[in-house]
Amino acid sequence: MVDNGGPASGLSRTGAVPQQQQPKPPEASNTKKRKVSEDATNATTARNDLSAPPPPIHTRTMAACDACRVSKTRCDAARPVCAKCLKRGRNCVYPDRDPTSMFETWGKKILSALENQSQLLSEVAQSTAHNIHLQQHHQHHHQQQSPQSSHHPPALDDDDPENMSRKDVPWTPITGSDKILNWIVFPRERPAQTLPPSAFVAKPNHWALETASPSVARIYELRDIFFSQVEPKCPLVDVEDLDAYIAEVIEHGFAWTSSSCLVLIVFALAAIWGHYPDDERRLVVSNSAAERYTAAVPEHRIRESSIYLGMAQRRLSAASQDESLVGALCYLLYGNWLQYNFEPIQAWKMFRTASTLWETYNLKCAHGRVQKPKREASLEARCYWTCLKSEYEMRYEIPDLPPCSLQESPSIPFSSSPFSEGVPNGSDHLLHNDSPGSGYSVNFTPSSHYYFLAEISLRRLLNRARHAATMLSPNIDSITAARVADIMHQLEGQLQKWLECLPPALRFNVPPDSWPAPDEPELVKLMRERYVEVRELLYRVFLYICLHGGTRLTHAQAKMYGAKASAGLRLSIYRINTERPFYRHAGSWIACRVRFNQALCLLAAVRGLEMAIESAAYVAVPPTWRECVCMVRDRLETWSDQGGGVGELALLLGWLLK
Repeated sequence: MVDNGGPASGLSRTGAVPQQQQPKPPEASNTKKRKVSEDATNATTARNDLSAPPPPIHTRTMAACDACRVSKTRCDAARPVCAKCLKRGRNCVYPDRDPTSMFETWGKKILSALENQSQLLSEVAQSTAHNIHLQQHHQHHHQQQSPQSSHHPPALDDDDPENMSRKDVPWTPITGSDKILNWIVFPRERPAQTLPPSAFVAKPNHWALETASPSVARIYELRDIFFSQVEPKCPLVDVEDLDAYIAEVIEHGFAWTSSSCLVLIVFALAAIWGHYPDDERRLVVSNSAAERYTAAVPEHRIRESSIYLGMAQRRLSAASQDESLVGALCYLLYGNWLQYNFEPIQAWKMFRTASTLWETYNLKCAHGRVQKPKREASLEARCYWTCLKSEYEMRYEIPDLPPCSLQESPSIPFSSSPFSEGVPNGSDHLLHNDSPGSGYSVNFTPSSHYYFLAEISLRRLLNRARHAATMLSPNIDSITAARVADIMHQLEGQLQKWLECLPPALRFNVPPDSWPAPDEPELVKLMRERYVEVRELLYRVFLYICLHGGTRLTHAQAKMYGAKASAGLRLSIYRINTERPFYRHAGSWIACRVRFNQALCLLAAVRGLEMAIESAAYVAVPPTWRECVCMVRDRLETWSDQGGGVGELALLLGWLLK
């Protein structure tokens, strides 16, 4: 069972034995005692009153060594050798009597004790809040068992494995670019933010006021592109339903309804989408001598797509008032389009609204006690899991976003399969198009359904790993490290079982020992990359422990965890070398963040070895680490003109490489 906190880490800070110091001169005793008391009082006041201005920084160090005294340079008083003497190769000798060191040591000891007491009080408050939560849970549980609310399932404990699989956590030290940059091996001051304020601003639609009346041939061409290129990654729209909506559009034109809004968003996605596995880079024509490439969408594609999107945007009010799940579908697919266009915050807004519409629909059905047909129950389950994982993907990289409200929903579609026999685009459905505009037919296979289910299963395992990672801290001790490692070993075993249970249609060459097949289908590629991402995250836990464990880890722990961390670094190298970085899809913005995080892990391991961190001694950095980090920087620079903070990621990598 995962424990989200404990006093062990706090005790390790205050349990350190102070250095042996020389006795103080008698004449300084009273003055120094008053100074220590005032320092402790000021520190306590600063912790209790966050609005007060910060106290002046205490910069005085212990007595300087003889070499620094002679050269009249500042000495950091490090023992046994200061930084200046270590750098210049000098013999570092300190004076026999150090009148200030004892008071410095006791001042630090008092402040550390105050910090420890503050942490203990915080833990008591958290424990009290947890007990209150448990009481509320038991009350809620009894209420749910009453006859008038028997249609609701019982509430779930926060420590329940099923609950941890579904629930997100606010943040962990190992997920998200900003959290990794906070590791002790990286500088505190940085030249740029990973998500600048400009990323929160919606991009202008230059064709928002235009309208389009596509021909019947173009309508069916866009429909076929959607079902062959877009739908397999997110199987939400049923073929028969969309065909009925398209027939209404062909006969009556685009109405001000949620169904017409859905058709327009489908057309917008199909018009902007590329063809897998095309490399969509092209040279930017400019007067500059240096060549520059871009992965921007070609103008003819973005123009047609933006016209459809502008028409759909004017119909979103109808979608928000829709009482069925069509409105939720509109917002989900609109969010996918915004993801494709590198607008992560705007996409999250759409996913958030889709979640609200799902909850409204679910609440209406619960109060009305309506018996839903299989097709509708299937769509409800698919919408639920798509909304949930879409919001989670945004929060992994933008942890300040609020958690998804669906994880607290009283009605969760656990029992209903996302795909039922009533769904027409199942494994036996072969769609034949004799429409005038259709030049080919689309053969629907169950691969997209298997991918959807396997991705949900992997997402749940990822949530359990994130819950365990909340136990990590910069001053982690050997006991906590052992607990986290035990959980990660269990999750690694579950990941192996997940791999063994994959259907043949989604099986891939297992990384990092085997390279992907040259003709690897897109769904197989996505499944393989998701597997690598999850396994690398499990190993990233050990990299964090090795970089922050210091002397608190045992020799056996440092050796074992170092091997796991090294395996994670090899997976990062594998992912960087095998990805298709310039094929554009709805997850391209997230892919930029993922490759940036993996480059950060490589840099962190290198810096840990350079800093001679004891617990990182057994971490083996791949010899091609610099080549791969430079490769990531160049790829991010190619995507930098698309916004979403990608240019800042490239800038940060270049700065760290220097």
